[in-house]
Amino acid sequence: MFSVPSCRKMLWLVLLLLLLDLGLLRSETAECGEGKDDQACLDLLVAMPPPDSNCDGPVGCRLHFLSPDEQPSPEEMREVHQELHQEFKQTLKQTGADGGSRQQNPKTKNVIDRLSLVESNVISITSKLQKLQEESKVNLSSIEDRLNSLVVLLLGILSGCELPCNESVQKLSLLESRRLKTLETKEDLPLTLKGVGNTGASVESSEKPERLFPRDCAEIHKQGIRDNGIYTIQPVPLRQPFEAYCDMVTDGGGWTVFQRRQDGTVDFNRTWQDYKQGFGSLQGEHWLGNENLHSLTRFGQHSLRVELEDWYGVKRHAIYRKFKVASEQNKYKLTSREYQGNAGNALSYSRNYNHDHKHFTTHDSDNDNYPSGNCGTYYGAGWWFDSCLAANLNGKYHRGRYSGVTNGIYWGTWYILTDKRTNQKYSFKKVEMKTRIFHV
Repeated sequence: MFSVPSCRKMLWLVLLLLLLDLGLLRSETAECGEGKDDQACLDLLVAMPPPDSNCDGPVGCRLHFLSPDEQPSPEEMREVHQELHQEFKQTLKQTGADGGSRQQNPKTKNVIDRLSLVESNVISITSKLQKLQEESKVNLSSIEDRLNSLVVLLLGILSGCELPCNESVQKLSLLESRRLKTLETKEDLPLTLKGVGNTGASVESSEKPERLFPRDCAEIHKQGIRDNGIYTIQPVPLRQPFEAYCDMVTDGGGWTVFQRRQDGTVDFNRTWQDYKQGFGSLQGEHWLGNENLHSLTRFGQHSLRVELEDWYGVKRHAIYRKFKVASEQNKYKLTSREYQGNAGNALSYSRNYNHDHKHFTTHDSDNDNYPSGNCGTYYGAGWWFDSCLAANLNGKYHRGRYSGVTNGIYWGTWYILTDKRTNQKYSFKKVEMKTRIFHV
């Protein structure tokens, strides 16, 4: 039997230990919550591999992926909505009761009337501002389309044509003049159709603009071309064409390559403007450009193919049947859904490490979900960071294993990510990202 004093001593000892544990937890949380740049804090921003994924190579390694967090069932979601609805109704009742008591005070009633008047004026001004903003967007879009058409026309005229191609230049000039006429008469088109008898003019004004080059690599592939290489494409008719590397062989061909890593010759720690315009060499390492990616995936349904190769020669891939990159106005937000493949779904790794529907971030433009710092600065890359990453294919090019912060080319569901004996991380030898209009 324990005496009363000894029991009290034991209770005090237990309480002291609990307080010490809580203090340690708080200190660790505070230290990493301040956005410090030490490795311990940065490791918390990376989706770590499973504990038994340690191995030296493909022999004897089992392919295992970390499963995403469990999502709530529809029944659980309905229960949550019902609870929130009940709480909201209760709050309204309490507010109504308070409001009834306030109505007895004339000063309070006068203040409420003034607030209502201010609120209505603010709503009216907001709607007017939105209307003006929409009108300015339409005007800017029209001006941009006209300028792009002129650029395309000048490129065609200044392309070094000799006498045999004068006819093609004349056709090009005629086509561009029709495009400009279409843009100029777009707003007056109903009046033109009603008021004039010249049907030729009305037909010309309603013509859809035609592309001078194929839409993408898939359209070139449909024409029977099966050679990999650099081709000129024009995803949007009224926008300037650009060159891209086409993969005409892999998985049926017709892929437009927009990212390649293979030897570390190109630095991918670039500015927002660099990632917008693109950089590198199309024959080697490069980023095609976020603006071009938006043009490629703007219309229709596209798929994304990610190809990975490690330093042991193991190759795996990940395919996303729904892929899109939004405009710069939406910070080039990524859509990557409906995964297939054998590399694992690192882009939708878990609730806290989900790159789908995330904005693009660079070291000079912080759009990630990490509140205490910039993931692009921490990991030296432009990418669709969450807070921060389960995948980063634009990371630093390390030749195999490396130590320190996880800033290499990273795919969080790969079969080998760290060596527990040496505490070294693992990077990739080759990576390619490519897109193609979706084929059922």
